[in-house]
Amino acid sequence: MPEPIDSKPKMMADLGGIAIYADQVRRLVDAANELQPHDWEPANVASQKLFRCVECLRDIEVLLKSAARSRSHVKRRRKLKIMLTPLHSLAEAVRDLLNDLECNPDTACRLPQGARALMPHIRSRLLRNVAIGKGGLLSTARNKISAHIDKEFSSDEIRTLLSQAEPAQIGLWLHTCISVLADLIKLPVFFWSCDSNQDDAVRILFTEPFVVTLGLAPDGRVNRLLGVDFVPKPPRRDLLELLMRVVSNSKWMFGPKDIRISEFTEDKPGSSWARSLECLPEIGAPPSSIKLPNVSSVIPKMFGDDGWVLLIPTNVPFFTKISAKPTS
Repeated sequence: MPEPIDSKPKMMADLGGIAIYADQVRRLVDAANELQPHDWEPANVASQKLFRCVECLRDIEVLLKSAARSRSHVKRRRKLKIMLTPLHSLAEAVRDLLNDLECNPDTACRLPQGARALMPHIRSRLLRNVAIGKGGLLSTARNKISAHIDKEFSSDEIRTLLSQAEPAQIGLWLHTCISVLADLIKLPVFFWSCDSNQDDAVRILFTEPFVVTLGLAPDGRVNRLLGVDFVPKPPRRDLLELLMRVVSNSKWMFGPKDIRISEFTEDKPGSSWARSLECLPEIGAPPSSIKLPNVSSVIPKMFGDDGWVLLIPTNVPFFTKISAKPTS
């Protein structure tokens, strides 16, 4: 067995003559940090829309931590008023991600069988619980007293509107978005890239837990598979940890009987991945006899008869749809 190259950990497996090594631990890129070339970057439309959600959640986490440390009721209310802006952006971003999962052919073709049919139901539940529609409380509060102070609003009108967006209500909007995101990140549709340290190669995470290095021809077309590395901590784990931190920092917003996320648990084998349809309240929903399909969380097989080929899907916006051959 050959020694690891480039100071990488010991060999993990062998794939058609190509050695698989453990990749370094990488983080999901943070727009507020200095550029770190080794961080995971969004590499397709779905991951770009998901990253928009991440940035909103990071802003919300900072505000929640600050509010939780304050013993002043007035200061907490001011933090929540400021938080209405990134929370509204989060709800819009989750809605846009749902639209991409349902309507973008390059994304929808990666979904497990039957999953696309659930997107309208999840979106409907999201929009019933989070008032971002025209005239909705979250939209009105964000537009009138958070993103800016409406010049025509009196102090009484500002106080009245803020009192309607009480902490438990804001918390429900937040936890609804988190419940939906916790479902969506299970789906195998998100691609991520990182620096390859080579001008003629790109590194992309198509299918967890492997990042592939693809060689580029002089014209920029992908023409060969250079290597495969095992990812010890995929970007999805960073996002899950962020969701859990935000929920933990928001506990003070709720009373003992308020609707909220109480814990995170793994899906049981054979259960539907769309747990939000089971757990979220259906606020203001009309009576319905629609029976939702029970679509299990089926992740595609890691390897097929061709060994490495499933690591390189063809539906990548910047990926030329030709076969990449492994190097000898």
